[in-house]
Amino acid sequence: MKYKRICRTLALSIILALLVPASAVPAYAAGEFIGLYPDEGEIGDWIEVDARNFSPNQVLYIYLSSYKAEEDEQIGVEVTAYEQILTVTTDNNGDFTHTYHFQVPDALTDGEVIEDVHGGNYYVYITYLHSDFIIKTDVFIVLDGEIELDLEEGTVGTEVTISGEGLRPEQQITVTYDEDEVAIVSGDSQTDEEGQFTCTIIIPESAFGSHTIIVNDVSGNKPEAEFTVKSKITIDPTTQTAGKEVNVSGTGFGNRKVITITFDGYEIPTTPEILSANNLGSFNGSCLVPFRDSYGTSTIEAIDSSCNSAEAQLTVLAGISISPITSSTSPGHVGTELTLRGTAFTANTTVTVTYSNNGETIPIDTTSTDDYGSFLLYFTIPPSFAGSHDIIVTDGTSTVTTTFIMESRLPPRPTPLLPKAVSTAEPETHFDWEEVDDISQPITYSLQVASDNDFSTIVLERKELTTSEYTLTEEEMLASTERKAPYYWRVKAIDGAFNESAWTYPISFYVGVSWTALPGWAWYILYALGAVLLGILGFWLRKRRAKK
Repeated sequence: MKYKRICRTLALSIILALLVPASAVPAYAAGEFIGLYPDEGEIGDWIEVDARNFSPNQVLYIYLSSYKAEEDEQIGVEVTAYEQILTVTTDNNGDFTHTYHFQVPDALTDGEVIEDVHGGNYYVYITYLHSDFIIKTDVFIVLDGEIELDLEEGTVGTEVTISGEGLRPEQQITVTYDEDEVAIVSGDSQTDEEGQFTCTIIIPESAFGSHTIIVNDVSGNKPEAEFTVKSKITIDPTTQTAGKEVNVSGTGFGNRKVITITFDGYEIPTTPEILSANNLGSFNGSCLVPFRDSYGTSTIEAIDSSCNSAEAQLTVLAGISISPITSSTSPGHVGTELTLRGTAFTANTTVTVTYSNNGETIPIDTTSTDDYGSFLLYFTIPPSFAGSHDIIVTDGTSTVTTTFIMESRLPPRPTPLLPKAVSTAEPETHFDWEEVDDISQPITYSLQVASDNDFSTIVLERKELTTSEYTLTEEEMLASTERKAPYYWRVKAIDGAFNESAWTYPISFYVGVSWTALPGWAWYILYALGAVLLGILGFWLRKRRAKK
């Protein structure tokens, strides 16, 4: 590039030497000065130009261009978009012969590239009459209009009205916020015949601090203004009972800053446990409304690690909490010792506590609230069915419910002991099995005796047995059985949550001393014993006769 420039300069110098008398090409003077008054202005403004220390008695051309060039570069070669704004002369001292003015044009039309003038830096170049080489440069700022915001600070979602003037007449406009285009929700989408407009935008999601709003017209004007985003939080719901969840969302916090939630000045846990804003300063989380010694309106505040903060008001209603907290994955059991805490009830009054159980309401206890409407009560979960149960607290004005989840794990199957399989028992039979251990006490048992192993014909059934054994009474005693018709017995356990184990496998047994109840092999033994006894008796009788 530099080589080509040298070649062009040499060629032009040869042409000028041939066509222009030597006296017509001035020698460059040292310390040329050019001044613009003012050095910025809008399209159509008149600007004064002053110059000194140029070659005396010369004609100078003055150009305005959007291209930044250096001295010794050439108009029409390196500089292709320009407008000749003045032709001036110098006096015997090389100064301007009088005061010159130019009007800021709205377009550059003299060069190869034609373009509209818009806001930004433009460059003033001076050349001699018979030379296109730049001998002096200066900077002129074209003002691209101005805009004004009706609000200079606010939160995300704020409606901001923008008023503008000094732009090109009847030009389409767009609005950017931190270089991203935002919608014009109302007002003008183009300038009027005087280059003015009024429109409204909504502040988009963005982090805490200053943000740049720019209005662009198609010619390239882009006046700007600053808008400061402040922090804001929203809670849902705005009325909640103590111990229940509130969703907290925030905008306008620090980029990826850690958020702390406080309740009336005290930090409280959140979900997720570590709450952070995203890169646009927004976050979403939740927290439980804590219990306290007073009720009414409380303040929830979010504070990030750069101390940006915002708060919202929450109306706290009467609430209760239990400890331990139960769930389907972490249920309680019969006998669980519960701590019940209440707040925001009527002060110095009686509250009643009940427990629901499969449609039945079980009274638990009554207690009194203190001067702040709070109370503390301890109680034990009674025997009740597996699943969800309501714990209900009322003071006659406010009624609040929380949930207790009862475990549903089946107790172990009992291990049978007596009577043993294929054994003979007394008519007043004694049944025995190993005691079952389970978390939900007390454990009861159901016992069944049947004449068939399918238990389709049950001859005896006893329920809610509180011990792991049972002896038939005289009224319950079983009739003697035949060899081919034994009895069968089984047992199962039921825990305090009414969870039932599986039945034990059927066990056969016989009752009484009926010979017909003996098995076949027993008869062979009896026959053999009888034969032996008869032989002994015969031997004894024969010996006795022989002595006589």
